[in-house]
Amino acid sequence: MKTPNSSLLTPPSRQRDTLGTQAEFHQTWQALMRQFETPLSIAHRGNPNRTETLEAVSIAKHLLAKVGDQFDKSVQE
Repeated sequence: MKTPNSSLLTPPSRQRDTLGTQAEFHQTWQALMRQFETPLSIAHRGNPNRTETLEAVSIAKHLLAKVGDQFDKSVQE
């Protein structure tokens, strides 16, 4: 499995000051960027496993929702 681009592991610059200082946000962001590799890797297979694909996408959706919730929380503060 390829290593994710390190620039993707860093939160967007305009969010860095408000969200980037939070350890929880960094952990969630990094997990999301790593998780995006899984469906991409599965998609490049000749015959991807449906269950594995659905699980990988479900995890990515969960992490993306968590990042969205953290964005919403930071905007409300």
